[in-house]
Amino acid sequence: MINFHTDVSQKTMQVALNDETEYEGGRLLFVSKGILNAPERMTGTVTIHDNTIVHGVTLLESGVRYGLFFLKK
Repeated sequence: MINFHTDVSQKTMQVALNDETEYEGGRLLFVSKGILNAPERMTGTVTIHDNTIVHGVTLLESGVRYGLFFLKK
C-alpha cells in the first residue's frame, strides 16, 4: 500500500508490465477535482501525471505487480 501523496519529481510516467488479472489489489488511484479515479492497467498501459496530482496504490493482496517508472526531475 502506498498512501496518497504528491511526487517530488515534476512528472512521473508508469508503464504496466503485466495485467491487473495477474494480481489482486495494487490498484493505482488518482484524486482529481475531488473525484477518485482508478484507471484500468493492462499490459503496456501508460499513465503520466505531474507533481500536483494526488495519488496512491491500494494494498497488493496477492500476485506480483510489475511496473516501469520514469521520473522527470
